[in-house]
Amino acid sequence: MIMLGARLTEKKTMINIMLLVLLMSIGLPACGQFLQLKFDHITSENALPQSTIHGIAKDKYGFMWFGTWSGLCRYDGYNIRVYRYDAHNPRSLVNNRIHNILTDKEGDLWISTFDEQYLCRYHYETDDFERLPVGDCPPELQDKINRRNHRLQVNVSYQQTRWHLDNLSTTLVETHLPSGKQKTYTVDAADPWSINDAYVSDLFMDDQHVIWLGTYSNGINRAYLDASPFHYLYHYPDRLNSLAENIVRSISEDKEGNLWVGTRSKGVTLVKKNGGYQHFQHDPQTEHSIQSNYIKKIFCDAEGYTWIGSQNGLDRYNPRLGRIERIRDSTILNTGVYGMAEDTSGDIWLATWNGICKFDRNRQSIETFDLSHILTQQHVWSIFIDHKGQIWAGTEGEGVFVFNETHNGQLVLLRKLHHGNPTATAISDNRIYSIFEDRENRVWIGTGNGLDCYDPQTNRVKQLSQLGDLWPKGTIAGITEDENGFLWASHKQGISRINKQTLDIRTFSKQDGLQSNEFADGAVYRSVRGNRLYFGGNKGINHFCPDSIRTNNTPPKVVLTELRILNQPVEVNQEINNRIVLQRPLYLSSSIALTHEDKSISIEFAALHFVNPAGNQYAYMLEGFDKDWIYGDASKRVASYSNLAPGNYTFKVKASNSDGIWATVPTELSISVAPAFWASKGAYSLYTLIFLLLLYAFYYYITRYTKLKSKLNYEAILHEKERELHESKVQFFTNISHEIKTPLTLILSPIQQLKTWGGQDLRVQEQLKTMETNGQHLLKTVNQLLDIRRFETGNEELHIEQTELISLIQQVVDSFTQQARQKKVHLKLASSKPAIYVPLDADKMEKVLYNLLSNAIKFTDSGGMIKVRIQQNEAHLHIDVIDNGKGISPEDLDRIFKPFLQGKSTVPGGTGLGLSYSKTLIEMHGGKLTVESRANTKRNKLTIFHIVLPQAPNQQITVPTEEPETLQDTPVPSTNVSSEEIGEQLPSLPRQCTLLLVEDNDQMRSYLAQFFRSSYHILEAPNGEQGLILARKHVPDLIISDVMMPKIDGISFTRQVKADILLCHIPVILLTARTWVEYEVEGLETGADDYMVKPFYLPVLALKVRNQLLTRFHIQERFKQQVIAIEPTKITPQSPDEALLQKVLAYIEAHIQDSDLKIEDVCRAIGLSRAQLYRKMKALTGYTMNDLVKEIRLKRAQQLLQDNKFQINEVAYMVGFNDPEYFRKTFKTKIGCSPSAYAKKHQMSSSDMPQDST
Repeated sequence: MIMLGARLTEKKTMINIMLLVLLMSIGLPACGQFLQLKFDHITSENALPQSTIHGIAKDKYGFMWFGTWSGLCRYDGYNIRVYRYDAHNPRSLVNNRIHNILTDKEGDLWISTFDEQYLCRYHYETDDFERLPVGDCPPELQDKINRRNHRLQVNVSYQQTRWHLDNLSTTLVETHLPSGKQKTYTVDAADPWSINDAYVSDLFMDDQHVIWLGTYSNGINRAYLDASPFHYLYHYPDRLNSLAENIVRSISEDKEGNLWVGTRSKGVTLVKKNGGYQHFQHDPQTEHSIQSNYIKKIFCDAEGYTWIGSQNGLDRYNPRLGRIERIRDSTILNTGVYGMAEDTSGDIWLATWNGICKFDRNRQSIETFDLSHILTQQHVWSIFIDHKGQIWAGTEGEGVFVFNETHNGQLVLLRKLHHGNPTATAISDNRIYSIFEDRENRVWIGTGNGLDCYDPQTNRVKQLSQLGDLWPKGTIAGITEDENGFLWASHKQGISRINKQTLDIRTFSKQDGLQSNEFADGAVYRSVRGNRLYFGGNKGINHFCPDSIRTNNTPPKVVLTELRILNQPVEVNQEINNRIVLQRPLYLSSSIALTHEDKSISIEFAALHFVNPAGNQYAYMLEGFDKDWIYGDASKRVASYSNLAPGNYTFKVKASNSDGIWATVPTELSISVAPAFWASKGAYSLYTLIFLLLLYAFYYYITRYTKLKSKLNYEAILHEKERELHESKVQFFTNISHEIKTPLTLILSPIQQLKTWGGQDLRVQEQLKTMETNGQHLLKTVNQLLDIRRFETGNEELHIEQTELISLIQQVVDSFTQQARQKKVHLKLASSKPAIYVPLDADKMEKVLYNLLSNAIKFTDSGGMIKVRIQQNEAHLHIDVIDNGKGISPEDLDRIFKPFLQGKSTVPGGTGLGLSYSKTLIEMHGGKLTVESRANTKRNKLTIFHIVLPQAPNQQITVPTEEPETLQDTPVPSTNVSSEEIGEQLPSLPRQCTLLLVEDNDQMRSYLAQFFRSSYHILEAPNGEQGLILARKHVPDLIISDVMMPKIDGISFTRQVKADILLCHIPVILLTARTWVEYEVEGLETGADDYMVKPFYLPVLALKVRNQLLTRFHIQERFKQQVIAIEPTKITPQSPDEALLQKVLAYIEAHIQDSDLKIEDVCRAIGLSRAQLYRKMKALTGYTMNDLVKEIRLKRAQQLLQDNKFQINEVAYMVGFNDPEYFRKTFKTKIGCSPSAYAKKHQMSSSDMPQDST
């Protein structure tokens, strides 16, 4: 409490002294003797833990240290690191409340705290503190430990100025040494650069001429003594002699040296050269006020007039009259004026929201230009006139347009610079805010995306924003040039000075003394008096002389401030994965060691140059990883790397100060990345050994593999040859089988006829029976070959149904009874049950049993025995075929089931297919077929073929459909009915019909022709091509065609017949040797009316032919009746024939009155020849074309006579008869009565009908 009261007393005394100093300074001259310090501030907003500062020091490595009442702070220009008391760490501060910070002659830091018994000495190597008694303090610091003594002694000097702290008022006092005059710093709320706290607790000046002030309640104040003199004008709320508003939109200077300032919403301020201020604002009560307070552009012309462009139009200040004059031209009334320029004639060019205008000084009027064909929106923001008098117009979003004014006052477009242009003339953005021509006649364009330079000599644009991060990327607000040829550009990050020759750039920001970092579009002006530049922004105006800008030539020192691994900060002596990475602070470390687990690292750095830390620039690289330096500003002070490969790297970083002075020697850090244990040298030695072993194993494997592969290739070639041989055999037998079927037809069919003709002669009948039996055997062998082919192609399927097996086997056995009796072989059947029902394919099981019994009889000698034994248990059915014939040798047991292979002891003449075929059929049932042969007697052996079938087969039981899977190959059983008798049993045909036989086999075709010639007219063709020619020529009544023929096969032949309108009605019967149902479907899908498989029974074919013809005659009769009963436009086509008939009838109806209607006219309309149409209509209707026309005429006449509206003669002419008498005669012949009688009859019939009562 006593200390608090003493402090309050000190503050009252200080206030009294400040008031006295202020009163004494009223009469002093202008303060040009004092330095104009501009302070920026470091407060709790910048991460200070507390705002009371006691103690400021700079250590020997360049860090700044601040003492607060809440810990000790280390500052690198960007970040503050706070050190505090830790009860668990004896190497921490002894107390958080810092009283002072001192440095000894060794550069060590000594910290005194609220605990007055101890001092803390900071250890750089370990980044911690040592607590020492106060008596251990170095002698040179003994009298500075006490803060009061420290305050009395602290003072700094620079050139002719000294600063010290007033002991009573605790204020900062500046003394001008030559005159002895003093200045006390106080808080000025209107000045952002004043100190923020009048009570100063500490004072420190570093080696870079930066003054650091510690305050009692507002943190740190910092000022650079060599700062460039950026002066400013701004608005003071309580002063009339200040700007009307801080937000400045335009600046200009008149001939008298007065400064005109346009604000955003407070009108215009005139800053007179004598220091006075005058404000111009809109007053609706007077016409001599500006039209709007929202100023867009101010321009002072050569005659002394000041032009004011606002959002509502254009005003002019007349210096002679001293008043505002409104330009009341309707073309710019209520139109925003954004830019102005004066040409050599004194005319004022205006950039407006509605395009380009010109104030003609001679006419004192506004001229407008229609640029709608050039500018889409005509929103022009800036305008400039170059040394050639060309007008440059910058638009809101369409780029830059360059015009030339012709003698008749028209604007001609010279060029257009657009973002979408080719690369050479492409600008960085189409929003144009400023245009300026330098002394070399290059045009600089400020866009919404940076600064561009257009060189008229090369007609090329250079986009400077692409040169690097140092160049501004946003809106370029204003551009001008100083007397030294430097270009100055204002933007949203400050003001940049550009060396046009070297393209070096230096950007000044708020830290350099600017009003803010943001400047307004077009608010730039260069005064010809004193080479002074003016830039307006959101907080007033900055003005300065470019020659007074000083350069700080001290390069910054860069330190590494933080290391992060996997985004976690690493502290000194901290364990990471059981190892210590940093044994001293990073800025004191020359190297670090990493492992493969440190997949990502980040290194933060800082330049300890405190003049303008935000303006420092950085460049870094990691040798061994980066190929070049990576540049960045103060916001990019972290270098991050991921997944570094094992090896040694060197991280280098350098920096420049805000004036672009770069350090020549970079700071370096060696980084080693150790590989994982599996990537170490020992591991690679092991890998080498393993590789050599693997190489040997690979060699050994390749050698064996090569040998094995050669062997397998050899075997594969053998298998392939065997497969090809097998395939060629099967294909050969298949082709032979198809070729055999046609001769079989010529054998079996005549045999059937001979049996019919042979009468009762038993010898003849027996011989014919033998011939037929062998023919049937040959057919069965052919079918087996075709079935084997189906097995191989996967087209064979089982048709399982419940079958009584005993009766099936008995039928097969009975069929061999006669043959066994002739050979004197005993054949019997033995079954454990009288009847056995099993699900199987009966047809295929019959073929298996037939093959086995046939072989048994073949190889059993006279007097031998053949037995078929059937046994059944719960799971399987066993069928054994046993004989005591010649037997099978052991070496043949594995061969007999392979196709085309026979045992050595077999009888010559076999095909070697029967057993292979049988085995395949049994396996399809899910069963097995095996053979056993053993000695029975010295001469004979017992041979047993075992068939084992499951009780429930793998396939599901299917009910046979009406159409079996394969066509019936066995000819129809022989009967004694002749073809003539078959013909007599059927209804007779109305006329003799024509058959077309298309068959490439001459004998087969001749045989068919001989068979049918007694009943039909026969046409013959050897192939499909000739068949089409004959069919189109003669239009036969029916076609019989083979399928497999040269040139055009039967399928294609049928398809073409059915597609021909002339032939599509003709029935087609296909003959083929192909038995598979797929071929039948293919044939029927092409339109064939029937399908027969060779060999076939001729009487059956004759029946099919007669039936097809009778069906065709029935259809013809239906068509005929349709014609007779024709009602116009009522026929609906159901087929191509009906469609053709309707087309013919429609044409006749349309020309029925034409007595000269000719058949040739109908043919021409239908698209058929006379002969073709005749044959077609005759085939469809039975009428000739003349009869058909006459029938239609008479039918129409009947309709007309029934209506009773026309005379007989009129009806005759209406239906195409020239001679009414001929009409009557024809009508009576056809109808049976005269036309008049017919009309009278129908008139009476209609009168007898009941009448409507209404």
